Amino acid sequence: MTKKQIIIDAAIELFAAKGIEATSVQQITEHCGISKGAFYLSFKSKDELIIAIIEYFMSNIIKNVDQSVSETMKRTDKLLVYFVKTFTILSEYTGFAEILMRERSTTISEKLIEKVQFFVEMSNANLTKLLFDVFGEQIEGKQYDLVVVVNGMIQSYAHMLFENKQHVDIQKLAETLVEKTTILAMNSQLVFLKKPINHPHASEPVFPVEEIIEGLQQACAYSSNKIEKESVQLLIEELQSEMTRAPIVLGLVSNIEKNDKFDWYCYLLRKQFQ
Repeated sequence: MTKKQIIIDAAIELFAAKGIEATSVQQITEHCGISKGAFYLSFKSKDELIIAIIEYFMSNIIKNVDQSVSETMKRTDKLLVYFVKTFTILSEYTGFAEILMRERSTTISEKLIEKVQFFVEMSNANLTKLLFDVFGEQIEGKQYDLVVVVNGMIQSYAHMLFENKQHVDIQKLAETLVEKTTILAMNSQLVFLKKPINHPHASEPVFPVEEIIEGLQQACAYSSNKIEKESVQLLIEELQSEMTRAPIVLGLVSNIEKNDKFDWYCYLLRKQFQ
């Protein structure tokens, strides 16, 4: 286990027990048995640690749910697996998720909003694909409303999980949500949303270009693809130029966006240059 992961695990445990605001860097380092200097070699600040935890928390949910759905061969079972896996993972992280929701007004920052929105859009894209896989063309035009409704049901029942400390029959809950989703997908006629709901972004980039370049360089170290490596190098040169050309940036982004190591940076660059 890496030092970063040790710090993240310790912070999640302390945040769940004490709260995010009440937990200091000193307490985290003491819990890990490391020095403050070692902490700041891994994370520049407590805020950066919180962003890393959100990334860890949400990427785990998205990747595990997507993998379980992909491994389900029977099309009619995919939606059931989606709900079962989602609530199973949420129940495992109940303590931290409850703290995060309770303290979000005091811990939120523009960078955190941007990171959360990235994962929300990724999750919504996966859910949209799943709904088309299950229901086919009959939901064409209704998919955006369906995504909002499904997310609303998940959030409402998740609150129940956090507040109700007793055992919840996740299988029965999932079957109930499959029935409700199916009724809406098959029978709803009116359409309200014509496009996906996206969070309004700040007029100024939240993540400086220097941070994006640093992230691209780190992610590139994990790539063995020649085209990706060359594209990243050209992309960095373009971002560092005095007159950055949006079409060039977006063209180079398209060369690397299929590698999930670059997902976050491609997202930021598309938001900035599209």
